[in-house]
Amino acid sequence: MTAQPVLKTDLMQTRKVKPCLVSSELNRELNEELNKELISELNKELSKELKKSTQSKFSKAAEHYNTHANVQKHAATDLFKLIKPGFNKNKVCVDLGAGPLVNTHTLQSMFSSVVAIDLSLNMLQSSDLTTTKICADMDNLPLQANSVDVIYSNFAVQWSANFSTLMQSLYSILKPGGQAYISTVVEGSLNEIKTAFAALDSNSHINTFNSELHINQSVQNAGFIINSAKKCIYTDEYTTPLKAIASIKAIGATTQNHTNTRQGLLTKSALQKVCSAYPLINNKACVSYHVVLLSLEKD
Repeated sequence: MTAQPVLKTDLMQTRKVKPCLVSSELNRELNEELNKELISELNKELSKELKKSTQSKFSKAAEHYNTHANVQKHAATDLFKLIKPGFNKNKVCVDLGAGPLVNTHTLQSMFSSVVAIDLSLNMLQSSDLTTTKICADMDNLPLQANSVDVIYSNFAVQWSANFSTLMQSLYSILKPGGQAYISTVVEGSLNEIKTAFAALDSNSHINTFNSELHINQSVQNAGFIINSAKKCIYTDEYTTPLKAIASIKAIGATTQNHTNTRQGLLTKSALQKVCSAYPLINNKACVSYHVVLLSLEKD
């Protein structure tokens, strides 16, 4: 990958100056500043590539998402229970990471107006539900400050490039007194798949997820009042390890948000080795998701 050298060249070209004598302290400060810019630019490029990959994989999964997103449906049901009934008249709700609008219909029965937002246009277009649809990146939302009453987001914000910054953005978008109902996947998820692939090599084959502590700190730092924060473990069962592994791809959740990943497709023998190492419970191959359910409020 040639991204880093290109970035260095570009940055250096913008810094052409006449030769001069500078103190070692000033030279050190200039180098530190340049390094910060290089790292920032590189992270932006990596983030763009991750977003493209995420968008592509969720778009491909749009057709089959509803069939396989069992855990997501259970989490959505539990998240709906956190919404206080009877106070939602004339309120605008954003369904953030709406996917194929599986939760939007229920939200329409609770709020006067619902805006469905997702990174994947295919996901949004896969539903014929009539509502406002916006194809946008959650890390760059086209919404004004203090413009939304409620944000509902199920199984989506773990794909943010920066969860802390996202929480600050959501806080800004909400009106004073606004509510946010969020479920997000946290560390400990997909441990069965991690265990199975450990028999193959030392590379990572699953996403890394934020810790529960990081989630809580980010929410508090953004300024939210935490009305409730509950951790749940949702588990899907499959008849074979192969079906369990395939379930991740079926919902588009195979984008890996780190660099220590194995490249290329698995050979038949490698896949057999992974399946043989898959931990079974009562002859079932389980896939577990550790999820935090949040009910938040803006002062």
